[in-house]
Amino acid sequence: MENRNVIVIILCFFLAGCASQSRDTKVDSQARSHMERAAALEDSSAYHQAAREYAFVAGRYPSTSYYKSAVWKAALLNIHPANSKIDTSTAHFWLNVYLGLPLTDEEKENATLYVAMIERINGLQSQLSSLVSERDKLLDVTRKQSGDIVTGTQRLGELEAELAKARDALKKMKEVDVRMQRSKDKTNSITSPELAQKASELNNDQDNTQRSSKNHALIPQDFYPYTIQVSSRRNKDISTREAMKIRNKGNFGFVSHAHIPGKGDWYRVFIGCYRSFEEAQQAAFELKEKEHPQAIVVKMPFAVQIGVFFGDEELKKVDADLRSKGYVAYSVPDRLDNNKARLLVGAFRTEKEAEILAKELDKEGFRPKVIQR
Repeated sequence: MENRNVIVIILCFFLAGCASQSRDTKVDSQARSHMERAAALEDSSAYHQAAREYAFVAGRYPSTSYYKSAVWKAALLNIHPANSKIDTSTAHFWLNVYLGLPLTDEEKENATLYVAMIERINGLQSQLSSLVSERDKLLDVTRKQSGDIVTGTQRLGELEAELAKARDALKKMKEVDVRMQRSKDKTNSITSPELAQKASELNNDQDNTQRSSKNHALIPQDFYPYTIQVSSRRNKDISTREAMKIRNKGNFGFVSHAHIPGKGDWYRVFIGCYRSFEEAQQAAFELKEKEHPQAIVVKMPFAVQIGVFFGDEELKKVDADLRSKGYVAYSVPDRLDNNKARLLVGAFRTEKEAEILAKELDKEGFRPKVIQR
């Protein structure tokens, strides 16, 4: 009798397990069906409908293996350049959900970059709406108060100019988004391991530049804190060859070493030195349009100075010596005498990072000095 009861209990557990497995299989089958429908819509360029279908899978089947992919697709397709009903708010929501999932470093960097881009676009759209509202109110006032028409017209012109600038900034940011999307479709990844961090720095640099722009005309600025990063690789020789290729085409290319905790040694290729963020940003847009789609403005205020030279002959001699030892140097005007040039190596965010290179150069027989570029 006892054996019979034991057998009955075992059968009950077995049947319950089978029923649970059957339910899980059914849920996975339903989720897969919706994912296939979403993929078909995406392939036919029906991005709005595809985004809704992916969002349905993410909301209805969070326990399936399709959840992570559905969340990511729901975010990206809501801001796809070809989506006729772009919804940045919904995309922002799904990206934040995605960032809460277990991700690789590359996936996290990719999602963080898109979040920063959306927040920047939303800020510009808010500014644009505010300017449009003020313009409309002013137009109403000028219609009602003919006596103030001269003053109103002048202010209206100023607002139109501000509005044009805001629209232009918004257009440029959306162009960046389009290029990012195209690059994503081709490579399905972002090659630079630090690109998300650079996007955050880009927004911070813009804010700092806007706060200081009022005093720019009164205080001469002879520092060159900004540069443009076009690539970052682990292979020093490849990065050096790329920098020399850039120089051969007439551009200002150089290489800087960086040790990233947890990721090892990287060799960044930079182009140019710029006094302001706006100047660097304009150059970066031009480079993106040509042959450097990964170009991004970064603030690297420190470098290692090898010396200050009056003539090209001595500077070229030291530059060649540096190159023979594996360092790609560059020169900028001296702050005290425009007839002299400072020969520099590397570009760094902090003085501490630059000191590491200075110690290496000291061992090579040079007389390095950490300075602000």
